[in-house]
Amino acid sequence: MQEQENFVSAKVAAEYLAISETFLTRLAREGKVPAHPLPNGNRKLRRTWRFRLSELNAVMDAGYTRV
Repeated sequence: MQEQENFVSAKVAAEYLAISETFLTRLAREGKVPAHPLPNGNRKLRRTWRFRLSELNAVMDAGYTRV
């Protein structure tokens, strides 16, 4: 049985990629990086994003250099 990878916060993912959390969340909103928004009942609140490091690695390994 394959172990499921945990999600990480935007802060952890941004540190992993050596970019700012603000920039990473902007890329997530624009659909330029794989991200998973958590459901939020109040539309006035900002989304909370979660990331999988393996998905971010796949984007980087594919040569995605222009964001």
